[in-house]
Amino acid sequence: MSEHVVDELYGYTAGHLDPQEVSRVEQHLRSCPDCRREADELDALQDELASPPKSALQALVKELAGPARFAHLAARVAKVFDITEAEANEQLTRIDDPKTWDTELWPGVWVAPVNAGPKAVEEGAFTVFLKVEPGAVFPNHVHGGEEQVLVLEGGYVDVSGTEYWRGELDVRPKGTSHSFTGLPGLGCICAARTFPVTGGE
Repeated sequence: MSEHVVDELYGYTAGHLDPQEVSRVEQHLRSCPDCRREADELDALQDELASPPKSALQALVKELAGPARFAHLAARVAKVFDITEAEANEQLTRIDDPKTWDTELWPGVWVAPVNAGPKAVEEGAFTVFLKVEPGAVFPNHVHGGEEQVLVLEGGYVDVSGTEYWRGELDVRPKGTSHSFTGLPGLGCICAARTFPVTGGE
């Protein structure tokens, strides 16, 4: 019987051996029950290490499905709305409540007002959560002031063809115009600081 290959099993299981070494180890495993048993145990250990505990997975899924999925964006939401981070987190808890979305501006385009901080109020800005359903269009419009749109979930495609995804901030200067569409199959939810707008050409 050829020498055991236990020392090479770690490299074999991790995929670090070259083809010639792999061939030699596999040939040995076919004829050596002891080494094959070691290899099976290593495979099982690797699978266990690669798979997080079920409880951890369940906790992660629950977090990603609730308001906590926005927590890493709270500081940026606070900046858009000119409010504290604690206030931003409180506002973000409203997003999953269907009653939040009671104002439909255009088909598939919904807004939910957010109480702004003093600077935004002084500037006359509108501060809202914006929800655009997949394929729904926010019509062409001219900005009455600098618009800031932070994508919280999903994404949209601008009339220019530029896509904006979760975590991206779209800033538009006063006087510019555009339209955008919720990405197919995704749509988007955004935090927006905007100003009175007029219809575009």
